[in-house]
Order: sequence, then structure tokens, then C-alpha cells
Amino acid sequence: MSTISPRVESILRRYKMYVTSGQAFKYFPLVVSRAENARVWDIEGRVYIDFLSSAATYNVGHSNREVVEAVKKQLDKFVHYCLYLYHELVVELAEILVKNTPGSFEKKAAFGLSGGDANDTAIKASLIYTRRPRLISYTYSYHGTTALDIAVGGSFKEDLRIAIPFREVYFTEYPDTYRCGGIDDPVECGEHHLSELDKLVKKISGYSVAALLFEPVQGDGGVLVPPRNYVEGVRKITREYGIVFIDDEVQTGMGRTGRLWAIEHFNVEPDLLVAGKALGGGMPVSAVIGRADILDSAPPQTYFATSATHTASVAGALAAVKYVLENKLYDRASKLGGLATKRLEEMKERYEVIGDVRGLGLMIGVDVVKDKKTKEPDRKTALKIIWRAWEKGLIMMTYGKYGNVLRIAPPLTIPEDDLERGLEIIEESVKDVLSGRVPDEVLEYMAAWE
Repeated sequence: MSTISPRVESILRRYKMYVTSGQAFKYFPLVVSRAENARVWDIEGRVYIDFLSSAATYNVGHSNREVVEAVKKQLDKFVHYCLYLYHELVVELAEILVKNTPGSFEKKAAFGLSGGDANDTAIKASLIYTRRPRLISYTYSYHGTTALDIAVGGSFKEDLRIAIPFREVYFTEYPDTYRCGGIDDPVECGEHHLSELDKLVKKISGYSVAALLFEPVQGDGGVLVPPRNYVEGVRKITREYGIVFIDDEVQTGMGRTGRLWAIEHFNVEPDLLVAGKALGGGMPVSAVIGRADILDSAPPQTYFATSATHTASVAGALAAVKYVLENKLYDRASKLGGLATKRLEEMKERYEVIGDVRGLGLMIGVDVVKDKKTKEPDRKTALKIIWRAWEKGLIMMTYGKYGNVLRIAPPLTIPEDDLERGLEIIEESVKDVLSGRVPDEVLEYMAAWE
């Protein structure tokens, strides 16, 4: 097991002393010094291949030159002025987003600082527009950490959601075609879950529901890709009852899944699309893009935040969006995702602990199990695999509703050599764990999804 240097030990100790444990999970004792494209260096000079992209944030790569230069250029002009005055860059960003999001209707954009506050904005707009009290979300969903996001977040434990005063949230199960209660056919799985959603909507009266929050690939649930018939059916139900269909693309957007937006895989037009993470190329910015009548139903100041549309962040976002479009990074994600999935499927044939490989583009999940027949999740082995991978120079994490899924989401700009080496490290790590070379003690160093 890798030893932790006194310098790193000191930083970790000070972090625990001064920063709340409620801030975030910490997987490895890795203190970042710098990052470039798909590589990260720690403060002691060790280099790592990044299969996490800071939680799918750096689709255009770490320290993307166009993004950095755009931010520097803007900062030389002025840093920011709040939304009481106009900024030309905001108009340009809104226009390019409106023109490059699905929807054959008049669209507008609202801006924020993070995917979480953008989801909050989409929910607020839906409640105001419909004047209805209820929301539908999914078990094991994740939409951010504002109070309202936690209320609709199926990944949070019920005792935490109970602490949030918003009570009118109803949960339905997201399709998991790998574990679908004995149903093997994806289409049948989709029909089963559509039936369950239809029952829920009828039970609570669909006409009392303001919005349904939907992830076109459920990331924190374990990279669950829904059957197409399910997504089409959900959209039909929301149209029938006038429910606002909110497409949460915070994790899936900006080319990650092989399309600019993941919902495009299903040929469905959402009412509102939520973007964050990769939108800013590393800068803090988010957006809700969608039906103008819904967004305009709220009075001024409803979406206000002093630092929203921060000029440096907007400049970075413009550069990132243009980089994705001009370089067709969605096509690259599709190609490299195919290569990675093929290699992982080969590993699945060789190792009993790899139960399933799934995803779209470069958003891939590897389901680690104790037994392929029973599909029993093995969180402990999954954590050991990512620890060993970190020791070998690969950053990766686990998540999923059982905490047993390896999350693979490298920058879309990752060189093929780095991608191949990262996949080699995963296989080497699996071998090391299965041969008993990774002790249980490493689990004490990781606070991870459960």
C-alpha cells in the first residue's frame, strides 16, 4: 500500500480541521498541483491519467488553451458587474445555446453558477409557470445540493430529505436494464417502468404535477441507460398532463455521450434543458435553456445571483462550447467510447467480478459484482480496484445505487495512448485485487458513495 508523505498528511489533517466533512467525498490522499488535458500532477510531482475529469467537468480537457486565453482576455477588460447591467458576452452565450439545444419552439436561457442552482431554477420556473404543487423525480437521481435539489434527489437518504420542508415530491424507479426484476429484454423493462410511472401519475393526479426531472443517462445511479421506448413514453405522459419535462444534462451534456446533448439519442424534445459542469470548460457557470413561456413566467430577480453570468465564466463557456462544436468532440467521444467499451467487454469475459459494462460515448460504468449469476453488487472490491488504479497512476471513482460501479469519464480530448494505458491499469488493478494484493485497510482512507 502506498505511504502518505508528511507534507500530504499535514494538508489532509488541516483540511479535516477546517473544512466540514459535509462538503464532499474524498477518495484518495491526492493533492492536485496542476493539470493539463487528460493528466493531473500531485504536489510531489507524480502524474496521473484522469478518467474522472473532475466529475465530467473537463470535456475539453484540463487547462484548455482556448478557454484559458478567453478568460484572461476578459479579465483584462473588467472582472464582472452584476445583472443590473447588460453584458455582450451573455447575449452571445445565450444565442449559441438556444441555437444548439433541441426544441422546435421559442427558447430562452437563464444562467447560474452550478448545475445544482440551474436545476433549482428549472424547478422554480416550472412551479411558477404551472402553479402546481407537485414534482416527480427518480430513485437514485442526483440534481445538486440546494435545499430543493436535495428534496428531489433520489441519491440522498430519506432522513436527509425529510429535513427539507418541500414535501410534494414523488419518486419512481429509473429503468435498470441490468437488474430489472427478472426482466431481461430492455424493451419489456421499459414498458414495465412506464406502467409504474403511469400508475403513479394517475394516483397523485397528473394535473397536480408541475415537473418531472429526468436524466437521459442516470449517472449517480450507476450509468443507467434507459430503453428508448421508455424515454418516448415518459415524454408522451408529460405532454398529456401538461407536466414540464426537465432534462438534466449537467453530467451528460457538452458531447459526453456521443451527442451534444444525451437526450438527442432518444429523439425527444424537453421543455427545459439544464447544463452545467462541462459548460464552462472549468469555469463556474450553468444554464437552463428551454421554452421561453416557462422561463419568462417568473418575475425579474427570481433567478438572480450576483455572480451569475460572471464575465470570466461566460467567456470560458463561450470558448468551451465553440471548441466542442468546432472540433466535433461528440464524434470523438463516440469513437473513443466504442474503443473503451470493447476493451472493457473483453475484460468482462475474463473476470467474474465484472458483471456489466454500459454507457454512451465516454460516459461508461463498470458494474462490479460478487457473482455474475446473482449480480450481487460488490462495493468493497470496486473500491479496492480504484485504489490500486490510483497507486498505478489512474484517477477513477465509484458510484451507483450500490456504490459498486466504476465511473469512467475522461476528457473527450484524451489521447488514445492515455486511454489505452488507463484501460490497462484497470485490468492490472482487477488482477491485483483478485490475487489479494490490495489489503482491506485501504478502505479506511476512502469516503465514497454507498
